[in-house]
Amino acid sequence: MKTNFEEQLKKLPFLKIVLFYGIGIGIANFFEPSKSMFNLIQILLVFSFLSHLVFFFYIPRLGILSIVNSYIILIFFGIWNIWRTHVQVDINHFLIGSSDQYIAMVDEEPFFYNNSVRFSVTLLAKRIDSTFQKATGRLMVTLPFDQKDSPIQYGDEMVLKNKVKPIPKPLNPLEFNYRDYLKNQGIDGQIYLKSKEYKIIRHHQGFGIKAQALELRKELVSKFRKYLKDEDSFQIAVALIVGYRAVMSQDIVQTFSNTGTIHVLSVSGMHVGIVFIVLMWLLARVSGNHTLNLLRIVMLLCAIWSYTILTGMAPSILRAAIMLSFFLIARSMQREGNMLNTMASSAFLLLLLQPNILFDIGFQLSYFAVLGIVLFFPLFKRLSIFESNRFSRIIWDSVAISLSAQIMTAPFSLFYFGQFPNYFLIANLLVILPVTLIMYIGMAMMFIPVDIINVWLGYAMDWLIKKMFFTLEFLDQLPFATWTGIVLSPALVLISLVFLFSCSYAFYWKNKVALYMSVCFLLIGLSTFSYLQYLQFNYTGFRIYSTRKEIALAFIQKNNITMVSSFDSLDARNLVYSVKRDLSRFSNWEDIDFLPLISYDSVRTNYLIQKPNLTIQIMEHSLLSHRPTDILLVRKNSKWNFIENVRIIKPKLVLFDGTNSDFNIQMWRQQLDDMGVAHYTIKNNFAYVWDKELL
Repeated sequence: MKTNFEEQLKKLPFLKIVLFYGIGIGIANFFEPSKSMFNLIQILLVFSFLSHLVFFFYIPRLGILSIVNSYIILIFFGIWNIWRTHVQVDINHFLIGSSDQYIAMVDEEPFFYNNSVRFSVTLLAKRIDSTFQKATGRLMVTLPFDQKDSPIQYGDEMVLKNKVKPIPKPLNPLEFNYRDYLKNQGIDGQIYLKSKEYKIIRHHQGFGIKAQALELRKELVSKFRKYLKDEDSFQIAVALIVGYRAVMSQDIVQTFSNTGTIHVLSVSGMHVGIVFIVLMWLLARVSGNHTLNLLRIVMLLCAIWSYTILTGMAPSILRAAIMLSFFLIARSMQREGNMLNTMASSAFLLLLLQPNILFDIGFQLSYFAVLGIVLFFPLFKRLSIFESNRFSRIIWDSVAISLSAQIMTAPFSLFYFGQFPNYFLIANLLVILPVTLIMYIGMAMMFIPVDIINVWLGYAMDWLIKKMFFTLEFLDQLPFATWTGIVLSPALVLISLVFLFSCSYAFYWKNKVALYMSVCFLLIGLSTFSYLQYLQFNYTGFRIYSTRKEIALAFIQKNNITMVSSFDSLDARNLVYSVKRDLSRFSNWEDIDFLPLISYDSVRTNYLIQKPNLTIQIMEHSLLSHRPTDILLVRKNSKWNFIENVRIIKPKLVLFDGTNSDFNIQMWRQQLDDMGVAHYTIKNNFAYVWDKELL
């Protein structure tokens, strides 16, 4: 069996290539390069390549050294490909030197968020002193805008007049890492502009094919808006059919996410597959001799890539398009294709062009979903008892595909999002048919010019979408619809993956050692998970979250949480973003006791919060309650009699939040140091977390 496995590995060259190349990318991501380190990597890469030529041509008997050396080359190349654009290496990077004026090109379609429009730009030049110099790198730009039609378009060349701001790191436990999210897209800074701080100087400077595709998509979006009057139906339709999510409501996204059907809104392999089936049916007659067969494959490839470009070229659809292209090319050459090798080759091609995409959530979920289907679908297929009936077989295959994908992606979903959709099987079964019909109707509307037909197709699509979304909302509102608060550590994700790979190896190769290993890792994972859950259930602690100008304090006593905050409700968007993932580990979000504090920017109010063993005073003006205090939180530059108040109440700890100026904070810190009083600044800093019994 071992020999058979090794023989199978020989048929998967790209799997080994992408593995070692990925190791190099991973190494580069965990180290901050310097110019000398980068030069060393370049020297080692050239030396390894020359050594490889020597091994290959002059010392064939040492073939094993050539193989090992090829893996070393891939590791070095992965490191080089990440570091070459780093700010410490690229002398033209926009972060080198100070500038407040840039020339940039819009490199993606703008999207709308909270009365503003956002888009990324590729830097072309920056102004240093009085001259413009070449600049490299990407920025995220935000403009105030309260309409759904932006004057900014892909390919516009602009002058930006403002300082670039760093992307803030997460300031609260388990808060979404927006900085890393943008970094994985090659974006290293952000800039906020007013209407007079930018100017469009040229249009149509982007990649011509992509610009035409986005313009066509804009026309199709306008067409769907004409025939779909319901806003929710329109948003779901354009996301599902052409991948347009610039105006997508967060409530819709949350419903699809909670039911495990979010992949429906992300154009992926399922959507490409539906398009491919339609194309195969339309081109069925274009076959016979070699020329016609070749013509059909060329037409299929052109159509698939046109649709891929039209929908925005997200990692999920790029993966599907590349894999399908390799499959068609292999078929035209009458060669047997291997799904794992095809998947690895598509991943290598994407990582070659954009190495940081390895750490992108969508990339990881997309590829591990396909890997799960490849590894576990045959197992579920073998367990099927419905092979004799076609309808039952289709249902079982749908269940098996959904299960296979979810099994492999579950560890990542719990790691990144801390939630799991318990009714994902039911939800996916219920959306397969309507999604397919919606896609077919949408494709018909894209090409049919007759208004009356499109009106009726719009009615049919609107009805299907409403029924589908109503079903998902119903499932989302059922008890225990979503398992929240389960945040896996990286170690548990690794243990889960080893368990799954061991299981698949034991299944395919009938290997007892792999079976015992899978049982062993299962027990290790379950025991570790149970122990961590026990610690969370019995956790007692206190947090003051970093939420800019608002107050957010959480008292955690085992699984009971009291939130004291100046936000208007527990469901305030910024509060949910900052603290929900952290607090959901200790209690259901709905079970948290929320105590509002009335706070106005123009009115200064002091607050006194007392617990049996903890006293907190929040100081916004000088008249504090003269009693011993454990924590004093200073807000709104309350410097009147500050030192006198500290001497009277004798706090164990003084905190400064984001409503204070940097100058005052620095002055107070020096005064407190002279008095020997502990202090901590929450402004632009990590939350204050007390992981012990409450003081």
